[in-house]
Parts: sequence; structure tokens; C-alpha cells
Amino acid sequence: MTVEKIKYGLKNGELKLSFWETVQHYGIVGFCFVIPITLTVMHLKDYFENSPKPIKSGEICFLIIPTLLGIIFFYLQKSRLKFKEVNTNLNKIQLNKIIEKVAEELEWDFHFSNPKAIVAKTHPGFLSGSWGEQITILFDNKKVLVNSICDLDKKSSLVSMGRNGQNEHRLIEEIKKASR
Repeated sequence: MTVEKIKYGLKNGELKLSFWETVQHYGIVGFCFVIPITLTVMHLKDYFENSPKPIKSGEICFLIIPTLLGIIFFYLQKSRLKFKEVNTNLNKIQLNKIIEKVAEELEWDFHFSNPKAIVAKTHPGFLSGSWGEQITILFDNKKVLVNSICDLDKKSSLVSMGRNGQNEHRLIEEIKKASR
């Protein structure tokens, strides 16, 4: 995690991805547009070669449905990059203890840590329903920002079987409980 990514996350409340992480995260969106783009290019080719063919009714479904799914998946994946924010009066030592407790409970492996950010990952088994998650925690004065998305170093995934939500909610719950 670079200083630039940390600053961007703190300023915008959204996880910043590198080029290849973006390709991985939004892979399903690109996949949805393969058929509509291919059909469009084929019809444009025919048009410019002066042999246009009419669009068949079956082709309309292959243009509209994947395009709509691609748009829906784009907004879904975009929303997953948003950090959940929790205000706290705890100091860094207390927060680290809570993070270590939750990490042990949910089997996180720490991959990066500095005074402003922590990145952890999970490595669940094959039958768990998830390829793994990437948990990002940012610290900003009296705020902690938490995000959990499907691991960007693994296969692209639309679902984590509730594990991303569990990672975020469990940590936020523990911080709120200790902040009372």
C-alpha cells in the first residue's frame, strides 16, 4: 500500500486500486461487454463494407441483457470500494489490540502495516465459497476506515458468501464496543 493510496483513501473514503487491480476488480464488467461489443463491431464492419445486415430480434437480447448486467456489476463493484467509517476515542495501541483479536478470530494474515494503514488477507479453503478477502484499515485522527473486498491477487469474484461484510462488521463492532 503506497502513501498515495493511503492519502486517496483518507481523502475520498474509497479504496484506490492500481491499474491491474482495477482490471481484476472490474473483470466481470468487461466480460459482460464482450458479446455486445463483438456484435456491434460485426454490424459496423458490414455497414462500412456496404453490405449491412439487419439486426435480428435474438441479437437485441444479446446486446441489451449483457449491457444492463455490465452496468449493474460496475456500480456494484464501485460501491464495494467504499470504506466503512467508525469514529473512536481509542488510541493506536488499543486499536491494534482489537485488530489483532479480530484478525485471529477471522484468520487474517497481515501483509502490510504502518502507522496509517494495515492490509490483511484471508486464505479460506476451496469449499468455503470464497477465494479470499483483502481487508484494508486506515487510521485518521479519531476515525478508522475499514474495507473488505475479494482478494485482488486471486481470481475475480462477485461474491464472498458474506465474508467481506463479516470482516467489516466484526471489526467495527469491536471498535464501537471498546469505545463506549
